[in-house]
Amino acid sequence: MIKHLLLFPLLLPHLLFYFCLGKCKEIDEDTVAWSTYRPFLKKKGCLNRLIWLLVNQKDFRAQFYLRIGKIRVLLSLLLPDIKCYSFEGCEIGGGWVLMHGFGVVLNGGAKIGRNCTMYHGVTIGVANDLEMMPVIGDNVFIGADAKILGGVRVGNNVKIGAGAIVVEDVPDNCTVVGSKAKIIQRNNI
Repeated sequence: MIKHLLLFPLLLPHLLFYFCLGKCKEIDEDTVAWSTYRPFLKKKGCLNRLIWLLVNQKDFRAQFYLRIGKIRVLLSLLLPDIKCYSFEGCEIGGGWVLMHGFGVVLNGGAKIGRNCTMYHGVTIGVANDLEMMPVIGDNVFIGADAKILGGVRVGNNVKIGAGAIVVEDVPDNCTVVGSKAKIIQRNNI
């Protein structure tokens, strides 16, 4: 609590942009999704969750800065984030969790659905054809160092294992692993 009070002058600009930019819904969904990984956050109100995450989770700050746009350059001077390389134009649905997000690369133009969790070292971007970008469905888990390259479509309710390289479409309700990802399990939902 004392840490939050001491950092309040640094948090104030963040909270102002949170309320003024109209991104509250997506950021609120992100904070709720984070509470599945930090269960004590479920008991807090939305604004308290946001403040706790901004103060204590550099990973969350990285995704917060991506959501608020170019003003992030100034805000990250006040509260630095992790080294996450993301480009403008990437569309990410609410409920996104960037867990241990160091070294994540999200190319502009990629589309990522709701409730996506990704770990460190993930790359989502182009392959040979610079025009083709991945489209990722809802409720997708992407493990550490996974790569999703080219104009592939990843379905809903998919788990992509650590180190997987996805260069072909993945249907709904699957788990994929391997250096050229292959389906190892079809999930019945």
